[in-house]
Amino acid sequence: MTNRQDYTVIEIIEKILKRVISNYSTFLGETNLNVNTIKISVERSRNLVFGDYSTNFLLTIDAQPNKIEQYAHYIINKLSNYRNFFSVVTFTKPGFINFFISTKWLLKNMKQILTMKKSYGRFNKKKLFYNIEFVSANPTGLLHIGHARNAAYGDALVNIWKTYGIKVNREYYINDAGNQIDKLALSVLIRYLQENNKVVKIPKDGYNGDEIVTIAKEVNKIYGTKYLNTVYDDEKITDPETNNFFRVFAVGNMLNMIRKSLASFSVKFDIFTSESSIYKTNLIDQVLYDLREYTYQKDGATFLKTTQFSDEKDRVLIKTDGTYTYFLPDIAYHKIKLLRNYDMIFNIWGADHKSYIERMSIAMQMLGFAKEKMHVFVQQMVHLTKNGKEFKMSKRSGDSITIDFLLDTIGKDAARWFLVATSFESSHLDIDVDKVLNKNSSNPLFYVQYAHSRIVSLIKKYNEINNVGFFTKFKNKFKTEYRVNQIKTNEERLLMNMLLYYRSLIQFCATKYQVNAITTYLYNLASSFHNYYETTKIVDDQNQKTRAISAQRILLCKAIKQVLANGLVLLGITPTKKMEHQQEKQ
Repeated sequence: MTNRQDYTVIEIIEKILKRVISNYSTFLGETNLNVNTIKISVERSRNLVFGDYSTNFLLTIDAQPNKIEQYAHYIINKLSNYRNFFSVVTFTKPGFINFFISTKWLLKNMKQILTMKKSYGRFNKKKLFYNIEFVSANPTGLLHIGHARNAAYGDALVNIWKTYGIKVNREYYINDAGNQIDKLALSVLIRYLQENNKVVKIPKDGYNGDEIVTIAKEVNKIYGTKYLNTVYDDEKITDPETNNFFRVFAVGNMLNMIRKSLASFSVKFDIFTSESSIYKTNLIDQVLYDLREYTYQKDGATFLKTTQFSDEKDRVLIKTDGTYTYFLPDIAYHKIKLLRNYDMIFNIWGADHKSYIERMSIAMQMLGFAKEKMHVFVQQMVHLTKNGKEFKMSKRSGDSITIDFLLDTIGKDAARWFLVATSFESSHLDIDVDKVLNKNSSNPLFYVQYAHSRIVSLIKKYNEINNVGFFTKFKNKFKTEYRVNQIKTNEERLLMNMLLYYRSLIQFCATKYQVNAITTYLYNLASSFHNYYETTKIVDDQNQKTRAISAQRILLCKAIKQVLANGLVLLGITPTKKMEHQQEKQ
């Protein structure tokens, strides 16, 4: 098998099975299966008593129970030729084939972790290029906790894709051309006037955040009394030139604040595209021309025939007053992205945009793009609670839970963990501040970080007890004298098995978009290590034999530490080397 180093353990098992089946003519003849199209699915076993991995593909074929068992035993017999990879292969009725990975292969993987270190888990580069647009908050206020979940998920997913070998562009779309920007400009003007002792009030649907006051003070600092006589109504600043000044000034300052918040959250973007830039080109006119076969006029408005693609109603592109709906420039924006020749484009939208997904997909199909080229994640709501009470959130009223407040309250790493720790699209999220700040096993991030720091302490203790010469000598004899032959307890085998699964996990998360699977895996790995730590004397300098065993166990711990660190980095979290906790027994 070529490029075996880039296969996951699951892929290797599937390929071996296909190789065996391709030479099993009786099976292929009796089942009328084509070895080139047969689908074999291998999964990690939930109960390791029955095997490390298993497949039920025999249950998916049309065959009698006695025949299934006959086929299974033939396949198992042929798999004995792969003893370097399998230690035991068994059959369980009604049709499961169970695989136990050989200790030799587990140790080989452990050595790979120790050799590759930060690079372990990375795949060869693929000929795939993705674009993902996320956060994309209106520049009318600071980013809130909902945007934080969006940012944490999007950024972690990009890290996973890149680890899997996919090239990715992160993109932020700036909605700076709608009526809400007129409201923003007017809100800044009102605060500016108040700074100059004018008795005026913010419009009912204006923006009241402290950031508006900050921007108004900046206007006052730079321009003094220049705009004190500005005329306005309840909707906008009357003079177009003055209105444009406040729009541009407010959006520019707000974007600087947003970028600063994102930087504090360790989230960056490769591309910023503004809605206003689309208006300044002929892109919208071009889109209308391209969609001409699917548009019609009614009551002075322009509609798109989305009902031809099973939408519940046709959608308005141009209103009766001649202004564009948000839908039209957004179609132009998505066309721009697809014309950049990405293999796929992704969006992360809020739950309130769910009905918007289908109409955008329809518009892209009308423009000639395949439906499969665009995928949208729908983010569910997120709440922050403390002492059993929820913090409320409303950007216009100025009392939203911002990213900055979130980071000040629980810290960047905790926010990055808890915002992705549950299913992104199916679960509403409640973050309990009290739980997040706990320093015990009830806090999953603490539990994972504590495992990492525990191993750092173990390595330090081992190095203090054993001189460098001995340790270096041991490392050089990894493949010959020692061969890690003392790492053989059930707990150690379980840990090595979990380490072997890491690359399959990366593949799963990259192709199924399940970021929360990373947090689950890291917690389970940490839990297994803590159990191992409590039941096993890892560092023991009693005699030469125990020192040799300790050296091997330290290598296992180093591999666990590396995978914990690699997984945390995928989530944008810094692995901790030292933590306050109860005194260690070892």
